[in-house]
Amino acid sequence: MHTVANVKRTTVNLDQDLVREAGEALGTSRMTDTLHEAMRDVIRRRNLEALTKERFEDLTLEELQRMRQGRSFDHLRD
Repeated sequence: MHTVANVKRTTVNLDQDLVREAGEALGTSRMTDTLHEAMRDVIRRRNLEALTKERFEDLTLEELQRMRQGRSFDHLRD
């Protein structure tokens, strides 16, 4: 679960059926969790849409395969 550091209590009018349905779709049970998760999803979707508009001209199939290979982080050990 994502920790919320900057919280403001507020009053809003919400369609309870919509909140319940969103909670079911998101797997949340508390209203606050449902709203936070829905907002995260909107942001994620916006970021994914922006990513689809990017051009990755330097990214070849070979480079993508290299990036997918396992990496060793042994050099970071003490």
